[in-house]
Amino acid sequence: MSEITFEKIKECYLNILELLKQKQQALIKKDLEGLNSTDEKLICLYNEIKIIYEKKDTFSLNQAQKDELNELTSKIGKLQKDNEVLINHSLGVINKIFEGILNITSSKSDDYNRMGKKNQESGLDISSITEEA
Repeated sequence: MSEITFEKIKECYLNILELLKQKQQALIKKDLEGLNSTDEKLICLYNEIKIIYEKKDTFSLNQAQKDELNELTSKIGKLQKDNEVLINHSLGVINKIFEGILNITSSKSDDYNRMGKKNQESGLDISSITEEA
């Protein structure tokens, strides 16, 4: 990374903010490729921010610049929390789908013994219909 300036730091934060918005849209649209792409870009930007903070003693910011960066980090934090809620909700939905699939398959497998033969007839008793026929 070249010389650290306020403009460079602000640009990184603005890019993170934009990518988090894109990530949110990818989560809503269930766009896994878009999600992967934005996550890769976010990791690169987070690494840049890490480098900036490792060298924070080499530059100084005035109060107005600090306030502007604090406002951006606040927006980033809110977006990140919103995205976490979306991710947790998605995981909950996926878990419910898997539970449903497992319940269906396990109940069907219970009808058969280890030899693959049906244990019992279906639970429906239609003997009255057969007697009348």
